[in-house]
Amino acid sequence: MSARNLGRHDVVVIGAGPAGLCTAIEAAAAGASVLLLDKQSRVGGMLHIANGEFSGAGTRRQRERGIDDSPERHFEDVLRLSHGKVNEKLAWKSVQAQGRTVDWLDAQGFDFHPDTPGLVHGHEVYRVPRTYWGVRNGLSVVKPLKRLLDEQIEAGRVRLVLGARVTGAVVDGGGRITGVTATGEDGEVVAHGGAVVLATGGYDANPALRNRFLPPGCEKALIGCLPHATGDGLELALGLGADVSGDGYFIPVMGLIRDPADHGVAVDYREAFIEVAPAYRTPYEIWVNDRGERFVAEDGTSPEHRERALLEQPGIAMHVIWDRAIAETAEPLLRNVTGDWNRERMLTELERGRWIAAADTVEDLAMKLGVRPEGLADTVRRYNAAVREGHDPDFGRGTLPAPIERAPFYGITTVGASILSRDGLRVSEDLEVLDRSGAPIPGLYAVGEILGNNAFAGDNYVGGMSVTPAMTLGRELGARLAGEANR
Repeated sequence: MSARNLGRHDVVVIGAGPAGLCTAIEAAAAGASVLLLDKQSRVGGMLHIANGEFSGAGTRRQRERGIDDSPERHFEDVLRLSHGKVNEKLAWKSVQAQGRTVDWLDAQGFDFHPDTPGLVHGHEVYRVPRTYWGVRNGLSVVKPLKRLLDEQIEAGRVRLVLGARVTGAVVDGGGRITGVTATGEDGEVVAHGGAVVLATGGYDANPALRNRFLPPGCEKALIGCLPHATGDGLELALGLGADVSGDGYFIPVMGLIRDPADHGVAVDYREAFIEVAPAYRTPYEIWVNDRGERFVAEDGTSPEHRERALLEQPGIAMHVIWDRAIAETAEPLLRNVTGDWNRERMLTELERGRWIAAADTVEDLAMKLGVRPEGLADTVRRYNAAVREGHDPDFGRGTLPAPIERAPFYGITTVGASILSRDGLRVSEDLEVLDRSGAPIPGLYAVGEILGNNAFAGDNYVGGMSVTPAMTLGRELGARLAGEANR
């Protein structure tokens, strides 16, 4: 059976996450005919699970709150937090326009959380508040983008095809990419375009592909993203001779819970995660590795310091240990984006035993967690002595609220997780996909997470430097491709 022909469009965009949506919206608004394909049954990509934080300097919202900021200051912070390891040309191209992206969303009626712009303490913080998020996290970003897309669909400038997974490229005799093939419930389809844009996101739900880029020893990192992130666009481009970065950077996301049904996957953090940031919750527990040893001050204010300390532990795993007195006193250890974990729910979870182990002795708890019993027992004794003395000689922890001594004892295991792709396609400043000789592959472009977060955050996490470059550069690319099509 021959493939169904979807016709020819000025721009074919593969992927309807934030990058693909913005590319399609701007291209259509500038007069181009656009085909937007996505293998999911809905648009939005990872925004359905992400916090949806974005950043930008010199915005209207900052000015109204008396915050003096500029793209130059923003870029200085990006370089500082990324240790100067970003792609400076691409990162600056995005940063200098990100304030305009924020104001654009503002003009679309974006539902800003009242605390924005703010400082986000899950990773190293900016020097000034320039991070924004919505009242419904990533879904707040989906809302205006979907409305704008629907307007272009109704105007006949965008054709949206969902449930279609890209399978290959159409290449003319001169080596130019002139279309793509895809497969869906209705069989094979083919689409032709003046430009093809890969906005298919990351590959972290594809362990074999992900582990190709992770540094040695990090292969056990939990998968923390949605399962559609399998790297289809990246693999398509690799088959066309595209070049990829191979920086070998990885810094784990802390606090995700190992799914008992699949130890390689994290429990959806919309349901639960472990709050590890002392800016949001006073730590009562201790963190130990598989040897039962503490390895960092649990109340340390540097997220990067604790993340890199976790990287040094066997299996990038840690076990959070506490007792019944702490369970009845401390704020809930578990959180989620909707904020509905309270102490009553936490106490109920202790009884359910889905993720949390309980035992009458520290040694028995260690056995249940797969931790060396004598190591954990010694660590708890030493920690309790530090609490009594008001001084932690091992790691300098300053917050020592209570000993761990009243049974039952509790523990939960968390493994460092990957939630976005660090490496990705190499592109020119105009987002042309480059081959392994450094030359552009004619007709092929890429934007969003498929470029790899290293390009915009180096070897670290930098506030808003994933979603915002995707939207900002997607908007710029869409407008430029429409201009070229209309010449």
